[in-house]
Amino acid sequence: MVRVAATGAAVTLDPRGRLGGRGAYLHQRPECLERFVKSKVREFHSLKRKIDREARIQLAMAIDRLAIGARGD
Repeated sequence: MVRVAATGAAVTLDPRGRLGGRGAYLHQRPECLERFVKSKVREFHSLKRKIDREARIQLAMAIDRLAIGARGD
């Protein structure tokens, strides 16, 4: 699981879990990231923020890069 945090107006990746603000977790599996990107729900309830599709795509790509780096691919 990777933490994302609501910092100011943005939602950013927080792999170390040290950013302040509201946080939420996403699983790194490709099918979970795909479901997150394709979701019709715009508000991330645990963050109490709306996240548009482009922002979800950017977060998913960052999490995927993080997962690839951890696997050493």
